[in-house]
Amino acid sequence: MKHKISRERNYFHLKMSDQSIGNSILAKFQQISHEKELARNELVATKPFGDCTSSDLEKIEEAVKRKHEVDQNKRKKKSSDNNFHVGLSEKDVGITEFINSTSKGFTGIIKHRCSDFQVHEIDLEGNIVELKSTDLPTISEETDTASESEHRSILSEDVWKSLDEVVNSDSLTATYELDVTGKSKTERTLIHKAVKFVYGPKVFSNTTSKDDKTFLQIGKCKTKERACWPANRGPFLHFTLYKENIDTTNVVSLIARKLRVRTNTISYSGTKDKRGKTTQRMCIKRRPAEDLHRYKFYQFKLGDYCYKYDSLRLGDLKGNKFTIAIRNIEAPDTEINDSLKALKENGFINYYGLQRFGCSSVASTYMVGKAILLKDWKQAIEYILKPREGERCPEQIKKATNTWWKTKNAELAVKCLPKSDNSIEGKILRALKVQGEDQYYNALFAIPRNTMLLYVHAYQSLIWNKVVSKRIKEFGLKTLPGDLMYDGDEDIEAVKNDGDDVDKEDNDDNEDKDDENDKQETEEFCDKEKSAKTRIKLNVKKLSSEDVSKVSFNAIVLPLPGNDIEYPENVTKEWYSEFLKEDGLTLEHFKNASAAFSLYGSYRKIVGIAEELNWKICNYNSYDDDLILSDLDKLQNISLPEQPKDAQYKAVILDFKLKPSLYATMVLREVMKCETSAYHHAVLTRETHTNKDEHQDEKKVKTD
Repeated sequence: MKHKISRERNYFHLKMSDQSIGNSILAKFQQISHEKELARNELVATKPFGDCTSSDLEKIEEAVKRKHEVDQNKRKKKSSDNNFHVGLSEKDVGITEFINSTSKGFTGIIKHRCSDFQVHEIDLEGNIVELKSTDLPTISEETDTASESEHRSILSEDVWKSLDEVVNSDSLTATYELDVTGKSKTERTLIHKAVKFVYGPKVFSNTTSKDDKTFLQIGKCKTKERACWPANRGPFLHFTLYKENIDTTNVVSLIARKLRVRTNTISYSGTKDKRGKTTQRMCIKRRPAEDLHRYKFYQFKLGDYCYKYDSLRLGDLKGNKFTIAIRNIEAPDTEINDSLKALKENGFINYYGLQRFGCSSVASTYMVGKAILLKDWKQAIEYILKPREGERCPEQIKKATNTWWKTKNAELAVKCLPKSDNSIEGKILRALKVQGEDQYYNALFAIPRNTMLLYVHAYQSLIWNKVVSKRIKEFGLKTLPGDLMYDGDEDIEAVKNDGDDVDKEDNDDNEDKDDENDKQETEEFCDKEKSAKTRIKLNVKKLSSEDVSKVSFNAIVLPLPGNDIEYPENVTKEWYSEFLKEDGLTLEHFKNASAAFSLYGSYRKIVGIAEELNWKICNYNSYDDDLILSDLDKLQNISLPEQPKDAQYKAVILDFKLKPSLYATMVLREVMKCETSAYHHAVLTRETHTNKDEHQDEKKVKTD
């Protein structure tokens, strides 16, 4: 009986739903018919309907269509700026000054389309990474023509004896570490090949780092799957990733899910911007190119496959090449050229950009970092779980955080999340549910260490920005006694304090399987990640009074606060303490921070340089025209639309290179002298759309 009632209810609801849909369609049809009738009556008032021609009827249709467009524009104008998520402003994170404050700058729109912001990675050899082919490699196997004696001559007899002992031992964990410090990549590859030639698939070889030295670690393979890998093929499949409007970490998660592997078996040099079209290299261990080639992905393409003996590590890049379009410029060409010439000559203030601090003004990443330094674990958790109205967030996470904030009941909040959830908020809520509602410290350590570091690094970056702004405001571009500069190779960068290449989230435990082979590969990749993040302590020297006149301001560095860095011997050092005191902190908090955070500190140049800067001013006629060809466009032989000489809109296209830790948005800020926040440019875009629609309406009225 209950089932019958249920079926009847379902039928009733379906019927009512169908009726509602039908009524809605009927109402819309009646509205359109009524509007057509009104338009027809207007025309008949001046001309009998019987005398109406087909062109008159077309005018009726056009009048109705125009009325819809006008109504839509009215609705757009009525909407407030609150429809956009405001987020952080540059002033909120200490970004206030300019290198050249006398130049006018100009107003324009950045990132209007994904194609307006394109990034190409520059590898360690200085090559610009581009997607050139999506085909499988024509030759997937290398032919090794060298004899065994030639291979054995690469290493000494003592080394071969030690390797024989490892291979012939009963232990599966026995390894031999060969010191290859100072050897080139080519030399290391020859050693890899020699070991593989002599022992075949029975052994693996990985490059690791320890105590500022590089080692080749050689051991026995543990699984049959490894034994199937061709002996003369490098164990790492390298490939090019081209992506559009998607985070690098999301791409990694999607690939890992398809291949059913851990995300940390896929490595790369650094993350790239989401809002743009970007190209970079990646690699995965012991996977044939065919495994990746068979899948079709919506927002990214893979290609340029090849096998190598070394993996990619975080920081394995020389920088990035940017091609950026700034649209809807009204300034004269002379002002545009003057601003760009000033940038080329003087550089820009090397601020940490807004990307470093997240998108939330309610609970920014630096706020969480401050709470961690204060060891206020409850406050840190509350910042992360605080509801953020108006911000983009999956509905289920929004519901879960709202539930927790109102009830402080983690068990109830977790019920709002899907089982597949891997969000930071989800990790914390599940930890609170299992370990106790007041176990904030344990809940914080339930999230990946990399993510926790991001919070603290964001706070360090905030202090750096504030100190730099005060320095420029007080002394301009003047070098002072006691300032710091690099003493040695200034191109060495510590990976963990890079700028644009910061992961928003570490998804290493969003996995599908966990067999023995995965465990071994995970351990090896963890070793590689640790070695990639091995701290390189940069040497600095303090300028004497005699040095000041000899050293350019462009060479001056300022430290991020930490427990193992030097501060300038001038008034600048006092500013660090002043800004920290405002937040209830001292320099001692960095020394007393948990060992998990490793807050050594680092150094960063005050002035950044946009290398090989070039630009061109162009005009375009349609607001949404593509202005830059992407790698995929070139592969598909797509060309840019031809523009008339009298095209109504103006844009400038910039082309330049930056080192890994520099922000392209800070380059644009120096040129344009305006905010680079997404909110600011969203408002500009909407205003432009509104003005365009009004202009088109006026033209139509005049035509009619």
